[in-house]
Amino acid sequence: MNEPVGVLNNMSAPPKSVVRYNGLAGLVQQVGPGGSGVTSLRYRNSEQHGEAVRFELPAEFRADSPTDILQGLGLQHENDRDGSAARHLIQLINKRATELPLPEGCAVVKSLQSHPQLWPDPLAAIAALTKCTDTVWLRGKAPTLSNLTQRRNVSLLVPPDFLEQLKKAIS
Repeated sequence: MNEPVGVLNNMSAPPKSVVRYNGLAGLVQQVGPGGSGVTSLRYRNSEQHGEAVRFELPAEFRADSPTDILQGLGLQHENDRDGSAARHLIQLINKRATELPLPEGCAVVKSLQSHPQLWPDPLAAIAALTKCTDTVWLRGKAPTLSNLTQRRNVSLLVPPDFLEQLKKAIS
């Protein structure tokens, strides 16, 4: 005999396991019931924990292709048919990212002109822009060159523990 098996039973019951992280609980306020873990959160204050640092490409800097970028950096490259310009550029970006005295990851915050621009060189800006998403910068991330056509500046939130290293780096 073939009897139907109740594989999808109890689909409307809330989950029995709830994972909670209370490390930032002091910064948010729960809005709504949230008995099943689904809720809305509102920030109680908008203070930043750290200091924002701005990276910006100069207005005249062309970032249309790897060859254009290398030329803007003062490096010559004939053509990019074999992808060598892109490979060279990615090596330069990764090297510059390791030189920046930043943590392995930083939050991306709204970029304001009032944020200090500690490294005005275009390669530092390229390293910041190509290794970030809309929310985070990661030193170990593979550079995304297409980011340069979408955005010309970014501000990274540097945690307080790294502020002393930043001060030493710019002195």
